[in-house]
This record gives sequence, C-alpha cells and structure tokens, in this order.
Amino acid sequence: MGIRPAKTIREWKGPAWSRTSKRKPRKCFVKGAPHSKVRQYNMGTDKRFDLEVELCPTANVQLRDNAIEAARQAANKYLEKTLVDNFFLQVVAFPHLVIREHSALGVAGADRISKGMKKNFGKPKGRMARVRAGHAVLRARINKAQLPVLKAAFKRARLKMSGAFQLVIRDITNDAANLSRSVIGRKMKKREEVKPVVEAAAAAPAVEAAKEGEAAGEAAAKGAPVKGAPAKAEAKEGKSAARKK
Repeated sequence: MGIRPAKTIREWKGPAWSRTSKRKPRKCFVKGAPHSKVRQYNMGTDKRFDLEVELCPTANVQLRDNAIEAARQAANKYLEKTLVDNFFLQVVAFPHLVIREHSALGVAGADRISKGMKKNFGKPKGRMARVRAGHAVLRARINKAQLPVLKAAFKRARLKMSGAFQLVIRDITNDAANLSRSVIGRKMKKREEVKPVVEAAAAAPAVEAAKEGEAAGEAAAKGAPVKGAPAKAEAKEGKSAARKK
C-alpha cells in the first residue's frame, strides 16, 4: 500500500507520541519507530551574511518527514544552481513524532484482512514534525542582493508542504553572532546515500559468474581450450571406441 494523503495527519490531534531512545531501543516507549527521511540539516557555506530569512507557517501544522525532505531538496537545488556556495540553508523542524497507521491491504480480495476495529491504536509507519504558527521550518542566510533568488527558492519549497507560509526577513548585519563568523566561512559536506553492504555481497557471485562466462566465450572464439573441454573430448572418444568394438 502506498503512502496516505497528507490530510490524514495535517491537523493536531491528541498528545505527542515520540518517546524513543537511541541508547536503549528495547526499553523505549515507542518500539519500531522508523528513521527520519531528512538526509541533511545544514547546507551551503556557514559564513557572514546580511539577511536571515525564515519560512514560517501561519497556523499550527504537522509536516511529514518526506514533505520536509522534498522542500529541502527543492530549495537547495535551486540555490546551488543559482548562487553556488554563496548561501547557507538550514532545516529547523525535526520530525520527532511517530505516525501510527492501521495496517491494511488495498488489493482485490483483501476484505477479510483489511477489516478491523475502528479508531484502533495502529503501528509505527513514519515520522512527522509539529510546527507552531510563526516557528521556522527552513532558515537561510544570504546577502541583500540575493533576496529575490531566495524568495524563488522558498516558493518551490512551500509547494511541497501543507498549509500556508510566510517569509520573516531579519537584518543581521550588526548581529553579534553573525559578526563572530568568518568572512570566508566553512562549506557544509554533502551526505550521500550509502548502499547496503548486503546487496553488494549478494551481487558479487553473479558478477564473477558473468565474467567467467565472457572469458569462456572469448576463448572459444579464438580456438583456445576451455575449462572442461578435454574431459568432454575424452568421454566422446571412449564412447565411439566402445561402439566400434
């Protein structure tokens, strides 16, 4: 079954269900909570800028982690293409809350499996963040001349998330925290997705077998002896001798 629409978890309902533990996962209250899909929280170059712009919702809203990740990718891709490294983008909202769903099948003939109690507790299926009105989801620091570019980037990010958003612009030219940063700055490293080792180990025998097959085909084309060919030839000669007798 695919992902459910955002309207199912958009509104604030009930207490937060987010009591997880990394140190003792077997003893935590929420068991089997999935990991967050947000790959990176700091992007660009952390240095001295003129403006700080925040993307804030106008009302309380709940955002799923895949929506935050889609907004991050949309804004970061546009800023990297336009401004290269002359910006700093930060994801402020963290998906602490765990989403519960009733596991059901949406295929034909699954009526018996899909039926169950109404308003059941459900099982962990994803992550989301609760964001209050006026609190930032994304925050960026740029120079004054680059404000139109950032507005276009945040417009692309806004389309990926539920609810209405507004921009909060603040001048940080004389801010003490901004002045303490370096003029050159420090570039953030990109976090690339690492493929699981199990898949690579499982694919290794198939690759070796394919290479051996290619080598055998090339040897046969050149007329060179192939592994197992002398034994087959001797077996054929033995059979022909037995028939003559």
